[in-house]
Amino acid sequence: MIKLTEFELQLLETFSLSDRDARRLDRVINDLSIIVGMDPSEIFDFMRFGIEQEFTDLKIDYNWEKFRIKIQRKLKKSNPLDT
Repeated sequence: MIKLTEFELQLLETFSLSDRDARRLDRVINDLSIIVGMDPSEIFDFMRFGIEQEFTDLKIDYNWEKFRIKIQRKLKKSNPLDT
């Protein structure tokens, strides 16, 4: 079994995920970090309070790409550097 990083453990506990999903969410956050230019910890803070509906949709369809795109749109909309 692969040992989770500290950040992945934090994701697992915060969002009640499986090990596999915590690793997957970490990859999504890292991708978003590159795309929107935010630090992963900033994205994590945003996710804790702003994406309840997206997590609900993810649990229904388990489509991680669609999930990432929805979060990306929200982050770009809320990022003041893009104005």
